[in-house]
Amino acid sequence: MNNLKPLSYAHIIAMADVWRDMGGALEAEIGALEPLLWNDGPYRIHDVVSALTIRDFKVSMTTNGQLLDIFAGNLDRAGLSLIRTSWHSTNPLMFREISGGFGDYDRFLRGVTLALELGIKVAFNRVLMRGFTDDLPEQLAFIERYNSRLKLFTLLWTPKSVATRTAYYQDWHQPVRDAVLPHTLKIERVRKNLGRGRLKFHLLGGGSVEVKLGDKLYRGNQPCASCSFKHVCKEAFGDYVRVDPRLHLYFCYMRRDIGFHVSEYFGRPKELKQKLKEVIGEANIEKLLAKTPLRLTVTPYCNFNCRVPGATEGWCMEEPGEYLYPKIRPTLLIMK
Repeated sequence: MNNLKPLSYAHIIAMADVWRDMGGALEAEIGALEPLLWNDGPYRIHDVVSALTIRDFKVSMTTNGQLLDIFAGNLDRAGLSLIRTSWHSTNPLMFREISGGFGDYDRFLRGVTLALELGIKVAFNRVLMRGFTDDLPEQLAFIERYNSRLKLFTLLWTPKSVATRTAYYQDWHQPVRDAVLPHTLKIERVRKNLGRGRLKFHLLGGGSVEVKLGDKLYRGNQPCASCSFKHVCKEAFGDYVRVDPRLHLYFCYMRRDIGFHVSEYFGRPKELKQKLKEVIGEANIEKLLAKTPLRLTVTPYCNFNCRVPGATEGWCMEEPGEYLYPKIRPTLLIMK
């Protein structure tokens, strides 16, 4: 049995304080696995949001949205600025299938609608899968109605996902031509300080759709220069600084080896900044601190176990050997 525990309230605050005091960007992202499950004694996740906003952080959250109908009001009062949530299908059966057999679509939609009507911005992420994009027009109608954002992703390559990616990979161009362009008012190219540029399709009725472009990223600085995954990785180094439940600070899903245990630096911002320089190099440190959000993985468990349709293993980028997921239920669909 895995003995990992959620980040404690005290550790979350200590991490936020040392990040702020060494000059880190005042942006915190509360995320994976499922932060709405988090608690520490009397504290619930909205107490974390409130404590961070009091410290002048702009706070966002990534959640599967299943419990938003309970928490949306408190999150709004705590000052949450943005919710990111995955919405891979508008079909209730497919929604449950992709969640590993656990997602209640009606409850999800009720929760995100409540958050939107309270005034919390909600950004939706969707992984495109071959053969499962016919419902995009229905999704776009919702995005336009609430002036929201839908970001379309393709399946990422990782050493463990080769077979899944081969079977279900869907390039974004065709779904965008078929479903998005007929609703588009204008197209904007967005350049990023870190990472790949994006195309943003502003919709006729309001809201937008985004896709990442295939920009080639510079890999000349360490640690990317010597990384064995640099030819397949599509993300920029420094897109995030993540702290997980074991208080391990790291920068990249594929390079956990260049992280370190951060708690010994709590209350010591100068020493933490020096440690970061040693790990990622002098050339990366100032841009990292100025532009990169602090991402807090507050729970080591989830109430979903997301998968491609019919799969018996989940696709979550967090290590299944480290974190706890419910056992995937048998497929609910008749697969081709």
